[in-house]
Amino acid sequence: MITDKVKQYIEENKLCSENLFHDWESFLKLLFDQGGCVEAILWFEYVLISEQKNSLGGGGYIDKVNPKYMFAETHIFENGMENRSFAEIKEYIKSTVENYPDNKLVPSFYIAD
Repeated sequence: MITDKVKQYIEENKLCSENLFHDWESFLKLLFDQGGCVEAILWFEYVLISEQKNSLGGGGYIDKVNPKYMFAETHIFENGMENRSFAEIKEYIKSTVENYPDNKLVPSFYIAD
């Protein structure tokens, strides 16, 4: 169940229609502190629009703050995360980012209602 506090955080901080956040760790901590969980993570790459052809992603969302950049949707996806702890999710995110050192990956969270 998504609490009002989590809904408010999402409303005030998400970067597009996906659950993408500049500070994913703060979102994740709040979600778990409020008894929520992550069901899946879909990865986006933050990239110059002019360089999208060289990115891991295709299509996505223009950054409203910096319109020369976008969040390009990748094919990197992890499902079935409902039983993972905050620490396990955080470790998964950090290891995925480390696996792609030349790309600026941003996690998008699918969360249980």
